[in-house]
Amino acid sequence: MFITCRMITSKHVLALFLFVGVPIWDALETRALKTGTNPRRKIFAYRRILIFEWVAALVAWIALRSSVFFVWPAVRQSTAQKIGAPFAWGFAIAFVAGSLAQVILTRRSERMREKVVKAFKKLAFILPMTQEERAWFALVSITAGICEEILYRGFLIRYLSNGPWHAGVWIAFAVASVSFGLAHGYQGLAGIIGTGVLGAVMGVIFFATGSLWLPIALHAIIDLRVIFLLRRGELTT
Repeated sequence: MFITCRMITSKHVLALFLFVGVPIWDALETRALKTGTNPRRKIFAYRRILIFEWVAALVAWIALRSSVFFVWPAVRQSTAQKIGAPFAWGFAIAFVAGSLAQVILTRRSERMREKVVKAFKKLAFILPMTQEERAWFALVSITAGICEEILYRGFLIRYLSNGPWHAGVWIAFAVASVSFGLAHGYQGLAGIIGTGVLGAVMGVIFFATGSLWLPIALHAIIDLRVIFLLRRGELTT
């Protein structure tokens, strides 16, 4: 009984952290990165992200165990009929192919490179420049792919849908997507909206395939793509 109560409490605390704690932490971290003068401030920020996300993902796993990686049967049956796993896999393959083409074009076309660098300039305060920062950013990208999918898709949707709130699958899906967008406030309003949409896409893939493995892979690829699109120190020029 005591263990059950602790698990229920941990779910509430984790959900509150995702809804409130993460946006606040994001705002404070963004301000520190923009105003800090320590040349290693990005690396310190990357390390904090790694710790926070892995601890939070561990709490989600303790609460739901291996089921955090899979949708429950009723959802899988209904969404598979409406969307279909082949569509989700087709979208994923097309996305990976498009990302690869973007990297190749950026490396070969100076005009394309100028556009990419210009687009990333506004996020220079958090994106890696040195070789050490790029190595840590790669770890952060992989961590984000694994942990954020566990937290916002594997845990939060189930928590809102089947937990004490009984919000229903699609309301839970929408709230989790919005929460995911708000967790990326450092990207500005357009970034919040875009990330929220991306979270919804990942949720659809999660529902359609029945597991988090494909969303995890795609999420990691999206973040790792920065390293391949930008050369070392390019944002300083």
